[in-house]
Amino acid sequence: MIEYREYEHSYEKEVIKIFTEAFRGYPLFYGAFENHFERKEELEECYEHVIKGIFKATIRQDKCYVGLKGGKVVSVVITESPGDKPVGFWDYAMSGMPGIFLRLGLRDTLSFMKLSEETEYAVKKIKAPRWHLYFLVVDPEHQSKGVGSDAIQNFLIPLVKENNGNIITVTTNEERNVHFYIKNGFSLIQEESLVYNGKEIGNWTFRMDI
Repeated sequence: MIEYREYEHSYEKEVIKIFTEAFRGYPLFYGAFENHFERKEELEECYEHVIKGIFKATIRQDKCYVGLKGGKVVSVVITESPGDKPVGFWDYAMSGMPGIFLRLGLRDTLSFMKLSEETEYAVKKIKAPRWHLYFLVVDPEHQSKGVGSDAIQNFLIPLVKENNGNIITVTTNEERNVHFYIKNGFSLIQEESLVYNGKEIGNWTFRMDI
């Protein structure tokens, strides 16, 4: 049985650890930077700054929830409701952006921010009020055990319904996630390739009407 609670600062260490481990190798947050560094140690250091910065910037505007099993965080859900403000440059500036500047340089950092915005273009074309699943992250030790599906079916969908919502969107840059979202009731509405510094990154956009 997984219990869902609103995120609070006491969970930060656990949550950042899960984010860092779960997204290692992810095309947008890891693969995009592989060509920047000759040494893997430098890539890892940059990646950890990026993932921490993205998490902290996102929760400045959006709601974050944790799934607990036996008192341990096993999943993280971050949602954007129709009334939430979009995450902006200032949120990133207050959440670790200077460290990313130092590793990537200003031009490539701004280019990455633009790329991140492009992943959401298909979602933003939907004019009806919608809820967006910004992140669904599962502790690698609990992956492939139904934790992600439980988060969607037993937490996210009821949360949206309770708030009179009827559209949920989500994007992923990992092809292996496509089947997962379709299995959980989402429909694929756009598939595309985005480019960052000459490297192609897949982008899949989904919608669920409830």
